[in-house]
Order: sequence, then structure tokens, then C-alpha cells
Amino acid sequence: MPAGKTKVEAKVGGKPTYATDYFKSDTEEQVWLGSPHIDNLVTVSLALGGEIWATRQRQLIAEKLAEKKIPATTANIEAYKSSPEEDKAWEAQRVEMARRVYGVLGRSLKPLKEQG
Repeated sequence: MPAGKTKVEAKVGGKPTYATDYFKSDTEEQVWLGSPHIDNLVTVSLALGGEIWATRQRQLIAEKLAEKKIPATTANIEAYKSSPEEDKAWEAQRVEMARRVYGVLGRSLKPLKEQG
């Protein structure tokens, strides 16, 4: 197999997969936002947002369990099955959090006098 190529098994656990072999890209070496430092800060910010949402969702599940007088253990939180209504509400909360946290990344970089 050529260097940098990863072999993907045709079956996993006796079931066929739909993955294919791939070559690792060089995207980690690219500069997208004009500076590798800015790229790194944005990457960190996005990762932190994901961690915050995961923690918030676990907290929401723990609160639901507490309402039902069920201990909020790791096993109970991970086994929790949300309702379609909860999924919809949580998705709306996630989108709103993303707007609050990341909305600033979409603002204009032009001075106000140049925007008008």
C-alpha cells in the first residue's frame, strides 16, 4: 500500500461497509484565514463550542433524569433516549448558541464609514 494511504476493511463485524480507502490530505498544512495563528484560534474556538454543547446537552439530560427521580449517572445519561420534541427544542437551543458564539465571525471587517 502506498505511503499515507489507509486501508479500509470491506467488512466490519461481518457486515459490509461503504467506506473506501483514502489518502490523508494536507489540509492541516493549509492557511485558510491569512495566518496559521488565526486558523488555530478558530479551530480551538470551534472545538470548544462543540465541547460546551456536549456538556450542555448532558446537563439537560441530567435535569430530565432528576425530574424523574433517576440518578444522573454516566450510564443513565448515555442511555437516555430523547423524544422528538426534546430533539427539536435542543436543536433550536444549539442553533441559538452557535449564533450567539460564532455570529461575530460573520461580521464585516470594513470600518463603519466604508460599509455605508
